Amino acid sequence: MHSFFESNLHIAQYVPFGLIIAIIIFTAIGWSVGLYRLKKYGESGAVIRDSLAAAIFGLSALVLGFTFSGSASRYVDRMDAIRVQAQTLQQVYGSLKYLNKNDQVVVKKSLDDLLDARLTAYKNLIAMSDIDAGGAKIMAATRKIQEDVTQATLNTSSENKAFATGLLTSQVSNLATAFAAGVIDTKSHPPSLLLKFLFALLCIGAFLIGYTMVLKNETDWLLASLYTLLIGISIYVILSLELPNLLMPYEEVNRDLLMLKDAVR
Repeated sequence: MHSFFESNLHIAQYVPFGLIIAIIIFTAIGWSVGLYRLKKYGESGAVIRDSLAAAIFGLSALVLGFTFSGSASRYVDRMDAIRVQAQTLQQVYGSLKYLNKNDQVVVKKSLDDLLDARLTAYKNLIAMSDIDAGGAKIMAATRKIQEDVTQATLNTSSENKAFATGLLTSQVSNLATAFAAGVIDTKSHPPSLLLKFLFALLCIGAFLIGYTMVLKNETDWLLASLYTLLIGISIYVILSLELPNLLMPYEEVNRDLLMLKDAVR
């Protein structure tokens, strides 16, 4: 993503409005160019090739669909990662009974700290560096759990030793893997080049809309307005899928973790 955008994530919610304004401007430019060519060359000299216009609109639709598909796929991966994180945490909570009483208190506190770190890591994001910092806190909390459980298994009674070293240790390993994958998923975004190319194509398409309406004398501002609105909504949906912690309801994104927190407290 662009460095300015990386430092100002809050502007993501305004990007669709900026794109709508850009589409309106480029439509007006296309309209003006069409009028100029029509006056200068007449109806016979100013023509538009439908095949070329269709190719540009088709390319725009292809890139928009590709971007949306990628964003939706990454969103599903992030939501699945959250569900797996909640599940692995719940499993470890359930296996604390195999530890000594004092070790149960220590490990439970570490688990609570990890859960709190995960729930707060991606709130009130301002820059991409905040995502990196949140991920670092999560990984540090995960590491602390691994250390505490390793130490606790050494103190476990002989009757629970097999469960602690086999079952609990395996669950903690799965927990660490799940949270590491979640951190990576949160950082995964489409390349800035793809987004810039998409915006350029949409602006070129807006230019062609204005240009075509003049040359073909087929003015339909209702459909043009609907097109502009739908493009703005599409971009907002894509950005919401890419930045769910910023543009989607907090409770919806973290539902499984919040339910787990209520259950263990």
